[in-house]
Amino acid sequence: MSLRQKDMQYSFLSTINSGIQEQVDFVLLCGDLFHHKNVTAQTLSNAEKGLQQFSTHQIPVVLIQGNHDAKLYKQDMTWLEYLHRKKTGILLQADVSDSTLFFKQYDKHNPSSHAGFIDINNVRIFGLQYSGQQTSDRLQQIPTAIQRVNDEFGKAEHTILMGHFGVEGHIPGITGGVSEETLAPLRNVVDYVALGHLHKQYSENNWIFNPGSLEAHDTREATWDLGYYITTITKENGVNTSHHLSKRRPFYKIVFSVDRFHSKEGLLHGFKRKLSVEESSVQEMQQESHFQDENGVRQPIIDLRLKGQLHFSRSLLDINELIQLVEQATHPVKVQPSDATESLEIQELLTAIEGGREVIFDEEGHVNRDRLEQAVFSMKAGEDDRFKHKKKQVAEILFALKTELLSNENPEDVAKTLQKKRRQFFPTESEQVEDSS
Repeated sequence: MSLRQKDMQYSFLSTINSGIQEQVDFVLLCGDLFHHKNVTAQTLSNAEKGLQQFSTHQIPVVLIQGNHDAKLYKQDMTWLEYLHRKKTGILLQADVSDSTLFFKQYDKHNPSSHAGFIDINNVRIFGLQYSGQQTSDRLQQIPTAIQRVNDEFGKAEHTILMGHFGVEGHIPGITGGVSEETLAPLRNVVDYVALGHLHKQYSENNWIFNPGSLEAHDTREATWDLGYYITTITKENGVNTSHHLSKRRPFYKIVFSVDRFHSKEGLLHGFKRKLSVEESSVQEMQQESHFQDENGVRQPIIDLRLKGQLHFSRSLLDINELIQLVEQATHPVKVQPSDATESLEIQELLTAIEGGREVIFDEEGHVNRDRLEQAVFSMKAGEDDRFKHKKKQVAEILFALKTELLSNENPEDVAKTLQKKRRQFFPTESEQVEDSS
């Protein structure tokens, strides 16, 4: 098991122990239990053993499928379906038939491959699996589907909806989140929306709660408050929730600007001075309790980022030499270098893209891949006379299709997305195509 796999495992198990100590009534895992679809036998075994600790304490675990939990091959069951059949967890997902969405009740005597909802004590829990570009459409169907369940089985005292999607506006540069307008009708039938998908913690209106991932998967995530919620719902006091920081490895970012230096020697001297200042800050971070394990202080991962205009030959910039200096000062388990310095050639490339630097780079100075792809799509569409007046809309269509294809979405769903986007942005042309067919 690699170091980072051990980190993930430690964060997972320590969170399980916290839930047991808090004597929670049930646990909600809102998708992406696994980070990759090709789960190894060891990873599955570790997850199963961890979740079985809840079973030992009669604490049910309710799961929904995230985009990383999907099956590799169409004929296979997912790992979450496996855990459901083993009764290690209870997998919830909506059933969708043509234009109808419905939830079937969980039957512990005949669990099948999944259920749609489960009643635990006085709480009714519904699950909506990752639905990609179909998420907004399915959310609009949920109030009716929940009402049908309530009409048949009676209304529960409290209702929770689990979902695997993001709400727009919480991560700069990330597009495709669900709008507040789309979620508003759920207010009439849902008391608590428990979300997964975006790795950043956020909440809205004491109604929507997204705890973030337990461990950071990259340096950007390491700046966020990651963890889990402990929530109490009562008829008298409503929803009371507190966010707890999970146990994780410290990440520390060292940003060094090369602008002021015109020689390698000058740069090295300035870099050593920078490290003398950063060293104490790294040690201070290591003292925070959620960055420690049972043995105390944990070695950090250092993100070393170079930025600015390079005024001497790039061949003289020795990244490995800088890494060695960082290792001597901070004793990390790993140094992750990122060279964002710019030469004259880069400046010429940025001028070719509309919006230039502000469009392509995020607030931390990293190239934002999504923005870059959308800018390129827009630029290429603008070169075609048919699309130059709607190049941003064409770029949005291409980006949505690319996202679905890389997520192995059903080809029929991809085709529906294309048809929907065409009708939205090119209504006249879409009617002509339909008439000709």
